[in-house]
Amino acid sequence: MRVRVETVVKSGIISHDYINSKQELEAFSRWTDGFTSQNHPAVIQVLLECGQDEDVMGHTMPNLVYVSRGKSIKLPHNFKAGALNALVGFRYGSLAEDFYTSYMLQCEGWKSIFCHPTRPAFLGNSPINLHDFLNQTRLWSIGLLEVAFCKYSPITYGTRTINLLSGLCFAYYSLWPIWSIPIAIYAFLPQLALLKHVSIFPKMSDPWFFVYIFCFLGAYGQDYLELIISGGTTQRWWNNQRAWMMRGLSSYSIGSVEYILKSIGISTFQFSVTSKAVGEEQSKRYKKGMFEFGVVSPLFLPLTTAAIINLVSFLWAIAQVFGQGSIEGLLLQILLVGFAMVNCWPIYEAMVLRADEGKMPVKITLISIVLAWALYLVSSIAF
Repeated sequence: MRVRVETVVKSGIISHDYINSKQELEAFSRWTDGFTSQNHPAVIQVLLECGQDEDVMGHTMPNLVYVSRGKSIKLPHNFKAGALNALVGFRYGSLAEDFYTSYMLQCEGWKSIFCHPTRPAFLGNSPINLHDFLNQTRLWSIGLLEVAFCKYSPITYGTRTINLLSGLCFAYYSLWPIWSIPIAIYAFLPQLALLKHVSIFPKMSDPWFFVYIFCFLGAYGQDYLELIISGGTTQRWWNNQRAWMMRGLSSYSIGSVEYILKSIGISTFQFSVTSKAVGEEQSKRYKKGMFEFGVVSPLFLPLTTAAIINLVSFLWAIAQVFGQGSIEGLLLQILLVGFAMVNCWPIYEAMVLRADEGKMPVKITLISIVLAWALYLVSSIAF
C-alpha cells in the first residue's frame, strides 16, 4: 500500500490496475493535472452504503463516507480543521472554536434543542494530569476572552442578534476567566491582612457577620444540591469545587494575562494540543484520588504560593488566639483561611509528604516561598 501511494504521488497518475470498481473510476475521473495537495475541490465518496454492502458473514455494513475538504491557494487554510468540521462550518480564529461556532450559528438563526439521552451520545478523553488539565483550561480562557472582546461580542452583538437572555448566557461563559480576579483576592488579601492583624470583615457582634456566613453557605449549598440532584456524589462535588478554585487561581489568571499581552502585541502564544496520554503509575494515582503534579510549570506557582501564605497565616492566627485569647474581629478571616487550607491539602501533601513521580517539584516549592515572602513585604506597605 505504501509503495502504491508513493508511486501515484510521484507520477501524478492513478493506474487502472489500482481501480477496482466503477465508483472508484468515477471518483478519480474528477482528478485533473491542476489538482495539488494544496489546491483541489472537496471530495466526497461513499465507500460503504448501509442496506447495500455486507460483510463476509452477510451482516449489513454501516455507512462509510470518505470526505476530503477543498483547499485553495487563494483562501486561508485552517490546518486544525478536519474535513467534517469544514463541512459543518466550524469557525476559527479563537482557541475556543467549538464555543465560537455554537455562538455564531445561533446568531445566524440556527435553533438549538436539548438532547440528553440516558445512554451517553458522545464519549471522549480528558486529561487526568493536573498540569495538562490546567493548561487546557488556560487555552480555553484565552479563547473565551477572544470571543468576549471580538467584533461579534455576545454583550453587544449577541444580545441584539439572538435575544437578550441568550446573549447574556454566552457573555457569562465567555467572561469565565474574569473569575480569576475575586478568587485571587480571596486567596491572598484576607491572609495577608491576618498576618498584619488587620480585620477586613465584620466582627461577630456585627449583624453583617451573619450576612457573610449566609452568602457562603447559600452559594456552596446551592452548588451542592444542584450537583446531587443531577446525579452526582458528595466526593464529586468536593473535587469539582476544589478544581474550580485551582482553575480560577492558575489557568484563568495566567490565561487572562496572556490574552492582554497578546492584545497589545507584547507576546503571542502557540497552540498546543493537550496531552491525554496516561502512564500506568499515573493512572493508579488518579484512581486513588491523588493530584498529579510532577513537572516544573508556572501554572503551579499561584497554587503553591497561595497554599504557603494560607498555611503561615493560619498558624500565626492560632498562635494569636492562644496568646491573646480574642478572635472576634478576625474570626471570618480565620474561617476563610481554614477553608482554603482544607482545599490546599493535596498541595501540602505533594510538597512535603509524597515521594512518587507526581509530587511537587522542589524548584516550584522554593520559588513559591520566595514569591510568598515578596507578597508579605509588599503587603507591609498596604497594611
